[in-house]
Amino acid sequence: MYNEAANIKAVVASAVSVLAKSSQEFEVIIVNDGSSDRTQVIAEELAKNDPRIKVVNHAANQGYGAALRSGFAACQHEIIFQCDGDNQYQLAELKLLLPYLNDYDFVIGYRLKRADPFYRVLEALWYRFLLLVLFRLNLRDTNCAFKLFKKSILEQLKLESNGAIINGEVFVKARKFGFTNIKQVGVHHYPRPKGAQTGAKPRVLLEALASILRLWWQGRSCQ
Repeated sequence: MYNEAANIKAVVASAVSVLAKSSQEFEVIIVNDGSSDRTQVIAEELAKNDPRIKVVNHAANQGYGAALRSGFAACQHEIIFQCDGDNQYQLAELKLLLPYLNDYDFVIGYRLKRADPFYRVLEALWYRFLLLVLFRLNLRDTNCAFKLFKKSILEQLKLESNGAIINGEVFVKARKFGFTNIKQVGVHHYPRPKGAQTGAKPRVLLEALASILRLWWQGRSCQ
């Protein structure tokens, strides 16, 4: 989460409710990526009142990939469910992904209809095109923040990205290790109820492009 004080309570409450119906043992990990609002304060209050909730704080904003890597490292269980904290998904749709977990290396969502501004849709098409051309990675919605992972697989990948390219890095590296069995499941996407998006700022887009090219060059160097 980055400056999600307006959404954090609803998202965490939904996560706890959904997971309690799916498993007797679970944890909810909130990664506060250097928020400047009350996200950290609220997160720590939630954790204080429920031992199943844990908080990982970054002193400064490090980026989407860095937040995910911190969250993955903090996970104690084999099954990891990743979702953003902007309240644009119905977490109850986790039930759509769970039945496939035993038969696939990854189970990932794709947005049936993306509820974002047009420029964000264009950004996603550009990103998908680059992944297809540079890495032959043809997934419907790589950046959809609704994914099921296995910790044992993630640990082998040794992820490095700090930005959003981490979504592509996971599957590019997974292919090198032979983890190519991926199930894609359609999920619903809703307009952000509160707060503001930060992913489409020019600086963020330029950093994403640089990260994609860096990942491509690293792959060529290893051939």
